[in-house]
Amino acid sequence: MVKIYTDLTHYNPDHRYHLNSITKALWNDRTPEERDQVYGIWVRQFQPVPSPDQADIVLLAYKWSHYVNRGLIPQAVQAARQAQSAGKPFVIFSEGDFPAHLPFDNAVLFETAGYRSAPGYVYHSGQPISLPDYRQLYCQNGWQPRRKTVRPMVGFCGLAGGSALQLLTRRSANLGQRLSYRLGWRKWEPPPFETSSFRQRVLQQLAGSPGIDTNFILRKKYRAGVSGEKDPNHPSRLEFVGNILNSDYTVCMRGGGNFSVRFYETLCLGRIPIFIDTDCLLPFQDEIDYKAIFPWIDVKDLPHAAEMVQDFHARLSNDDFIDLQKACRKLWLDHMTPNGFYTDLSVKLKSLLS
Repeated sequence: MVKIYTDLTHYNPDHRYHLNSITKALWNDRTPEERDQVYGIWVRQFQPVPSPDQADIVLLAYKWSHYVNRGLIPQAVQAARQAQSAGKPFVIFSEGDFPAHLPFDNAVLFETAGYRSAPGYVYHSGQPISLPDYRQLYCQNGWQPRRKTVRPMVGFCGLAGGSALQLLTRRSANLGQRLSYRLGWRKWEPPPFETSSFRQRVLQQLAGSPGIDTNFILRKKYRAGVSGEKDPNHPSRLEFVGNILNSDYTVCMRGGGNFSVRFYETLCLGRIPIFIDTDCLLPFQDEIDYKAIFPWIDVKDLPHAAEMVQDFHARLSNDDFIDLQKACRKLWLDHMTPNGFYTDLSVKLKSLLS
């Protein structure tokens, strides 16, 4: 069990939504049994204590965006000093499309959109996107692995390109955001390039190969233009999930943030991602050898993407191919679900203490 100190003076019940998952699970009046039911059994691995001296770690109460967006960074700086004075690791969670860029160097940071090469952290890891179990949600008739064919079927469904006017508008907006950030007028760092045309370029590298069959559904708007409540059974959503299930591999690459929700969705559905690496952070990348599991393509190797996918596919027997789909599902269950991720987190924090 990891003993956690969090400064209760940070807490505002009106902003409970923005608490990180650990503080949200612990800061309530539920019984331990109710917490297990609502949040998962991972909660048992963490115990709140009343002072930094009694703790194993100091945990920032809210996600990092709460402090940035509400002008509360001095609160976080004070918490970092508390951890440093007590000689404890200072743990922060940051979600959303933008890298955290913390103003202190004693942090253990878990974030969705960070860059792997970013310096200045005691430990730095990705954190998975929280998903319902798509297998249960969308495979009521039972999940079946795909059998290997000679040519790999590569899928993608999502925003990638658009009309010349749309691309020009997006590129202009991105340039404006980058300039605003450099001048200090913008709080969060935007993407280093316009991402829908980047996606289009990645897909063109694969679509032009005679050794690959493609199953691409290119949309001109994010989520096919559907806004408001995210209905899991909306036709555009069913089309998206069907595209993953009906493909051998799914291309997973960054969007507005330097991460891919599609990556976690593909693993959850027991299909194989083709991961396009733009200096991304994945969960516990120092412990999990992702490159040994599925096709991994560094952005600098894009001209060879089709060849790399074909070579990967050719090395697999039919049994290997089926086993790999099952291994991808197991990777999600063991490491990307809340119980899996926070179990890994507990182990990592204990190793940092030793």
